[in-house]
Amino acid sequence: MSTPQILIPALRQYKHNDNSGFVAGYEVEATEQIVTDLQMQIIDLKASLRSCANSANGALEQYK
Repeated sequence: MSTPQILIPALRQYKHNDNSGFVAGYEVEATEQIVTDLQMQIIDLKASLRSCANSANGALEQYK
């Protein structure tokens, strides 16, 4: 499974205590910030979409 590009800043690599290899994980705070940023982008996009829909409806009303 590959890491989505947006999560790469949160990706961390840790060494096993017994030196048997490495394990990858995601930093909680960085991951939460990425998710919060995406949620805000979704909210902004929904507002823009509503605004466009309202403008289109208003324009259509003028031609009825």
